[in-house]
Amino acid sequence: MILKRLRLPGLFLVATGLLGTAARTPAVTRNDLRVDQAVEALRAPALTAVARGLDLAFGPVAGVLIIVLLAAALALAGRVRTAVLVTVMITAGWTTCEIFKQVIARPRPPMAGSLLHEIGHDGFPSGHVALTLSLVIAAGFLTAGTRLFRLVVSAGVVLVAVQALARMYLGVHYPTDVIGSVLAAGAGTSAVIALRDDIDRWIGRMAVLTRPGDRAR
Repeated sequence: MILKRLRLPGLFLVATGLLGTAARTPAVTRNDLRVDQAVEALRAPALTAVARGLDLAFGPVAGVLIIVLLAAALALAGRVRTAVLVTVMITAGWTTCEIFKQVIARPRPPMAGSLLHEIGHDGFPSGHVALTLSLVIAAGFLTAGTRLFRLVVSAGVVLVAVQALARMYLGVHYPTDVIGSVLAAGAGTSAVIALRDDIDRWIGRMAVLTRPGDRAR
């Protein structure tokens, strides 16, 4: 039964692995570089400011802070179990990406075209895009069934797309890197959503988190 519920996350994982393997080939990298160069040709002061802002807003330090603040806000609102579930959801999407970074070990784009001068073999997938998507999915989960859902999803799609372009614009990721991050984050977050009832029951067994009427939602 659990394996059936994890079918979609499993497909996302396989797709991420296959794309990551292909991304390391010279042919794919050459085509990726051409796309990067086309995006980089659009550079202008205002666009650079936006891209750098997104880099800071969804970087590792900011990401941890956002997760902590979101969890704290939910807990203070009396939704402790929801706070735990959402934290696990975002962390799973982000962590899945970080695992693939180590497994695929793809070199980042050439330093000559980078505005951030990031180096290393951790180009695939993009952590920034994975975190952004994980937060958007969590926001959609929290607003599901409300009037805000469509607005949150629409704004979230735009934010993820802009973040993906920003990573290429800054010269720190290839197109396949940002596509891979969508697949990787999708795998992690969808796994948590598929197992949310099991996770909620586990949370319920923890006396310190149990509260009458409280259920992850």
